[in-house]
Amino acid sequence: MRHQEFLGGVALRAGLERTDDAREGATAALAALADHLPTDDRGALADALPTLLAREAGLDGGPPPATTGSPVETVARRTGWPPERARYVLVAVVEELAAEDTDLRDRLRRALPYDLRPTGGPALPPDAPAAGAEGRPQPVDEDTVARALRRLTDWEGDVTGIVRTIVLPAERLDLVLDRVHGVEREVGQRARVLERTPTSLTLRARTESLAVVTEVDLALAARIDDVVASVGSGG
Repeated sequence: MRHQEFLGGVALRAGLERTDDAREGATAALAALADHLPTDDRGALADALPTLLAREAGLDGGPPPATTGSPVETVARRTGWPPERARYVLVAVVEELAAEDTDLRDRLRRALPYDLRPTGGPALPPDAPAAGAEGRPQPVDEDTVARALRRLTDWEGDVTGIVRTIVLPAERLDLVLDRVHGVEREVGQRARVLERTPTSLTLRARTESLAVVTEVDLALAARIDDVVASVGSGG
């Protein structure tokens, strides 16, 4: 995983506006995890992290210090933040780690208390709905996704991601993919290719850093429908 991308994902999940806050919160959360994880899992965490993050979190050698209190209390103590804010950041770090590394995700699920285990969902602060004015993508609810799926063509899924499989001759699929990349640049969002065969292409639209569907993902899916319709009709 990359240092800045990891911090950016944590900031997005936790609703942190300042880079310094994301770095401070992530460092404190990683240190708290290291303090509370078994030795083998602590080593796996250190191996998965960028060198700078591992060093800042105290994971670059030596045994962890004796722990007192919960991981949330550890983050709150290290940052001076209220426990509620500390919890959001800790959960954001856990979810971002799980999204980046499946082995680490499984280790965290086994080692952490139930309320801190990664779920694959978003970790957003209470004021997240107000974040749209600040330019962050906004998750949509189940009803919004359901309505969108009725409008879209051959998409299926839920709030954790929507998927469409496109079946066309190989040369037409190449053209679809090329035009989708152009749409992605215009929309400022990417669709993930889940599978490619000689005659089919499966795409997923969701905001990967949050592992949920946002408004921009629905807009991207609609634009992809336009691309497929045009290419499929020979345009």
